[in-house]
Amino acid sequence: MTELILSLIPLAIAAALQPPQVIALVVLLQTKRGVVNGLTYIFGMIAFRLLIGGIFWVLISNVEETVETSGGNFSLLVGTVLLVLGILMLVNALQRVFSKHSEDEATASWMDKLQDVSPVRAALIGVAFLALDPKDWLVDISAINLIADADMSGLNSLWAYLAYILMAQSLLLIPLILSLFLPQRTQRVLTRFTVWMKRHDRTIEIVSALIFGLLFLQIGLELLGI
Repeated sequence: MTELILSLIPLAIAAALQPPQVIALVVLLQTKRGVVNGLTYIFGMIAFRLLIGGIFWVLISNVEETVETSGGNFSLLVGTVLLVLGILMLVNALQRVFSKHSEDEATASWMDKLQDVSPVRAALIGVAFLALDPKDWLVDISAINLIADADMSGLNSLWAYLAYILMAQSLLLIPLILSLFLPQRTQRVLTRFTVWMKRHDRTIEIVSALIFGLLFLQIGLELLGI
């Protein structure tokens, strides 16, 4: 289990380092129903990851059984998925490098519209962030692949996936928890943090995509024996 959790950490960090998702939470926490909106926003993400996890667990388990029965090696499939994920993240980094700044301004403008959302809409926004971003799908599926490849019991596999979700949501849970226990001080910090994130979100996304793209390429190639 320990080795599996360590293997899941890079995937969880890649899932957590999503500046637009963090900025959205920070903006929601500064609304009139800040804590409630933040809770439903994160709950929407967790619910979506649990749903995707259940669906792909069944699919991947069937694929693993078919591959192993036919004499294949399931780790080769995991390695291929990670290799593809690494390539896609590097491509995304290059796209961000050459994309126009107007796209970033449009994103920032959209974030400003979060001021008046309801808790239900906040939850749907959380779901939309994950459902509409193929990178998040691939990262979550890769985590499920690693858990399935560990051949643990169903309960241990569930605990491992819950640990992955907790790590993937960590950058969102921290400001939410601080808002609950230190509301006034946290609001001041969140305001400065929002400005900083909006100013540097492009750079953060590019650097994180490059780092984890290269990391997943390395892991994928190792699993493929290359």
